[in-house]
Amino acid sequence: MSSPEVAVPAGAGSLKSLESLAGARFGTVGSSEAVLDFGDIGAEAAALAEAAGLVDLSYVDRIELSGKDCQRLLHGLVSCEVKALVPGQGAFGFFTGPQGKVLSPMRVLVLPDRLWLELAPGLGSAIAQHLAKYILTEDVAVQPLSDRLPIALLGPGAGKALAGLGELPAAAWAHRAAKLAGSEVRLVRSELLGAPGWTIWLHPGEAGELWQHLRSLPGVAPVGWLALERARARAGIPAFGQDYGSDHFPQETGLEPLAVSYTKGCYLGQEVIARIHYRGKANRAACRLRFDSLEGPPAGARLLCGGEEVGSVGSTAPGRGSEPAVGIAVLHRKGNEPGTILEIEGGGSAEVAELPPISLG
Repeated sequence: MSSPEVAVPAGAGSLKSLESLAGARFGTVGSSEAVLDFGDIGAEAAALAEAAGLVDLSYVDRIELSGKDCQRLLHGLVSCEVKALVPGQGAFGFFTGPQGKVLSPMRVLVLPDRLWLELAPGLGSAIAQHLAKYILTEDVAVQPLSDRLPIALLGPGAGKALAGLGELPAAAWAHRAAKLAGSEVRLVRSELLGAPGWTIWLHPGEAGELWQHLRSLPGVAPVGWLALERARARAGIPAFGQDYGSDHFPQETGLEPLAVSYTKGCYLGQEVIARIHYRGKANRAACRLRFDSLEGPPAGARLLCGGEEVGSVGSTAPGRGSEPAVGIAVLHRKGNEPGTILEIEGGGSAEVAELPPISLG
């Protein structure tokens, strides 16, 4: 068994060169370099909403678990069902601590002899160390997933662009091996990114060639992190680090119905999470915000109800046409009833609404 520090592998040099030639502007997301945009965030957002956006997701942290006990170990540390999954299936859940609070969101893909985990940017090393604490006599190895990186094709036109691959995985987080432009890849049905579509897990050395191939497909445009974040905020999908964090319980994230199983049995923090579910109500809830302007306030702006702070602005998306800007915030119960008007520190107001339902598959 092992528990090395997890360093997120960067994208292949040829991929970065091609992205640079396409006008990419780079920045940091979590602890990794990412493409922020390609010069026109509005056009990139339109590609996600109306066609197909090609997104380099190599900034996400990813680790691999192997060994005959890896699935059982993970099952006892996360909020979703893992033990019953079979190869070709996947799930979304939370790593939770002893007090039931979120350590990181997690997407797991089950392969015949290993698990691939996708984590919030910047949390790979912390989660690797967390896993190591619970490896006692189990046959489990934890290591960086350094020989794969993810590129996503998202939007209503993504399926048409990938039609040449045959039947595409349809269930949320379902996946299979595929051959794309002569390369062996893993094709994953991806959710919670802000637009429907598929993630292609590929070898870093082939990333540039495959990115160029995907970009050449009809209706496909390169898209950066900023446009993807707008799409996610508009879809009402909360994200770790922007909308909720390690001081929140799963019930406060807006993702509990997708991430928490109340029938799977014991896992770390389960008793606290179950108590909130069966006996009470979380003090806070993730909500939609409708602002009184087209641009909306900056992230982190304090939200007040009757002069009392009830939360702060998280992710936002600017307005479109006559529609105002929208956002996400985790709000205290004193100010999270739909229809409540909140004052934004620094000026302006926001109306509270329920998050839109998230449809998977």
